[in-house]
Amino acid sequence: MKDLGNRVIAYAAALSIQALSVELLKREKVTRRLKVRLLNDGLVEVGGPGLCFKETKLLKAVASGFAVPQLLPLVLNFKNSLESIFILLQIRKFFSNKEVNFDKVSLGLIAGLAGTAAFANHNLHYIELLKEHKDEVVLFNVANSGIEIWFYFSSDDFWTVDSGEFSLNPTSVFTFKDLSVAHGAIIGWFDHLAGPAIGDVQISGNLPLLDKVGYISRKVQQQVPSML
Repeated sequence: MKDLGNRVIAYAAALSIQALSVELLKREKVTRRLKVRLLNDGLVEVGGPGLCFKETKLLKAVASGFAVPQLLPLVLNFKNSLESIFILLQIRKFFSNKEVNFDKVSLGLIAGLAGTAAFANHNLHYIELLKEHKDEVVLFNVANSGIEIWFYFSSDDFWTVDSGEFSLNPTSVFTFKDLSVAHGAIIGWFDHLAGPAIGDVQISGNLPLLDKVGYISRKVQQQVPSML
């Protein structure tokens, strides 16, 4: 794991996009994943050669839905760029729906936790914060919804996010009461102190680990734009 300094903010946004494309590929809603890569000169490549943004422009694209990419790579790899743009539009469509539903909440949780994983992997402070928890698995779910998102340390030596059925048992579980409460957490309206007390969430397992992951997640919300 490598400390990226301030670049971690744009990289977290990019990795959230990558995680969303992976999830939608599993659901057969897109044709491929958008693999992201940090380049020199403050550039981020999204979906392979072609679609490339200045980091500030990428953050603008996540927040507003549009930003102008680098033109030369786009022209030189036009077909791949168009495919990547189409997938980004497909991702955006799920978040533009005003209804709070399974897709919007599950994808929002995946995006948020992918950003959390990026900070945990590429910010020295958070690397140290979680280093004693590498044998643990956190399950985030929403009661009576079928949503299950896993946060764990992978065999590739990175904190990773996955969804659905999983081969390992959780050591900690964080359960939202319903889709509305989970949606509030995604957009920053959740009171992490009062939530367990008033029954909006149920928590079990290693509570210090849940506190640490929640702390990192709130830092991500403060610094990384959201698609919601």
